[in-house]
Amino acid sequence: MVRTLIGIVAGVVCAVAIVAVVESLGHMIFPPPAGVDMKDPETLKSIMHQIPFGAKAAVLVAWGLGVFGGGLVSKVISKGAPYAVWAVAAVMLVFSGITLFMIPHPVWMIIGAVVVTVIGALAADRVIKFER
Repeated sequence: MVRTLIGIVAGVVCAVAIVAVVESLGHMIFPPPAGVDMKDPETLKSIMHQIPFGAKAAVLVAWGLGVFGGGLVSKVISKGAPYAVWAVAAVMLVFSGITLFMIPHPVWMIIGAVVVTVIGALAADRVIKFER
């Protein structure tokens, strides 16, 4: 049980780190408009319609890769606990939901957040198999 909890926590930490790195790469490819404070939700709300599709898609890629990487870490550390990957996915979906709530996003991104979370978790759960 302790190993599973450690795996879940490590998986979430890893997932958040992956999301931060991939989103940063997305910002390099699709830089925000000049003078925009990326930490101010009110500013982001006002410019959401100006952000290109590619930048929004990069966010979904970051979320999916984060769940996948974090899920792998949780599965390895927990030695294949069946729900470790899904616990990481659930936490990351909550984090995504908070972001989507704080900054209004298009409907396709809300649906996409759920889809990439499930795909990332399924992939992580299937990549590594443990004999039980």
